[in-house]
Amino acid sequence: MIEQVKGTRNLYGLEAEKYLYIYDIFRKSFNTYGYDLIELPTIEHKKLFDKSIGENSEIVTKQMYEFKDKGNRDLVLRPEATASVVRFHNEFFKNESKKYSYFGKMFRYENPQKNRYREFIQAGAEIVGTIDEYSNLQILKSSIRFLSLLNIKSKLNLNTIGTKEEREKYIRELDKYFTKNKRELSKESVDKIGKNTLRILDSNDPFDNQIIDLAPVIYDYLSNETLSQYETFKKELTIEDIDFVENPKLVRGLDYYNDLTFEFIANGTVVGGGGRYDSLSEILGLGKLSGIGVAFGVDRLINTVNSIPSKTRVMLIAQNLSDLNLVSSKLDKAGINYLLPVRDSKENTQYKEAIKNNVDYVVNCSENIIKNINNNESMKFNISNLRKLL
Repeated sequence: MIEQVKGTRNLYGLEAEKYLYIYDIFRKSFNTYGYDLIELPTIEHKKLFDKSIGENSEIVTKQMYEFKDKGNRDLVLRPEATASVVRFHNEFFKNESKKYSYFGKMFRYENPQKNRYREFIQAGAEIVGTIDEYSNLQILKSSIRFLSLLNIKSKLNLNTIGTKEEREKYIRELDKYFTKNKRELSKESVDKIGKNTLRILDSNDPFDNQIIDLAPVIYDYLSNETLSQYETFKKELTIEDIDFVENPKLVRGLDYYNDLTFEFIANGTVVGGGGRYDSLSEILGLGKLSGIGVAFGVDRLINTVNSIPSKTRVMLIAQNLSDLNLVSSKLDKAGINYLLPVRDSKENTQYKEAIKNNVDYVVNCSENIIKNINNNESMKFNISNLRKLL
């Protein structure tokens, strides 16, 4: 028996229905508000992420699925999408400012656990080009709209990590602090000192909590200009009646972020997050462009969404195929959706299949009857009667 690959997930039944529902709400929240949908390649050149995410990051050093193709090119399965969006924008719309959205699979070789898979789905949005604080606000408002339409109650966590120079100064202080206290850190956190120090602040290991709580705070290493800009943005959120929690330990695990960073937390789980990336295009050697983006873990959203709106389901059954085909043609012309039996079986077998498929109504095409599966009430079949039930 060939088993399913570790860290992957099958979506079927209710989970698949949630997936489609989330995709539909995502489109309504972003695409209809001017974020152009882009379908990105699943494979990219390895150097795209070596440069963008950072060669010392955990994603690049441990988690990327790498391979050489038959042309001896170093390729990877994409671990995230922002760098791909920026690559696309610079190639085709370099001198413009645009909004993008994407919905697709990413790949990271992580330790599989609840809400964390090696093949996972992300839904994201980016504004790239010449942008400002209003662009930041747009991304947050669009994200809040999306989660609200999904009936997910979340908390917005907010922080600023300053400019690259300010952050590097802060990291040097963190290196000293964590090196001094490394005996009181987990092995995983000790391994990050000097390589990916900021990510120690993200540690979920209870052993690290006390040392992290007493760590230097980034605000002490930011310029007055950066802090003033951050305060202005927080005031704007208050004016817009957007609730948020300030979290000075919030850092995003990608080297290209600067200034604004944020996360959405629901039931103790981070379901989405993002931030500004004004140097990403330069890091990739593509010129100067700014950006702000957000990404949501669709697998986490599937696990978080409690219920989805139910749709009335109708199945056709018949004593012969000619009756079935006649009625199905009428419903096609009327634009009414329906289910059909898997095969040309006996009418009773078809009815059992309808029950198994959790339909609400069965249309007996041979007897011209609509039957309510739940209470066994029946009525004459015609398009008008069926429409009233939908």
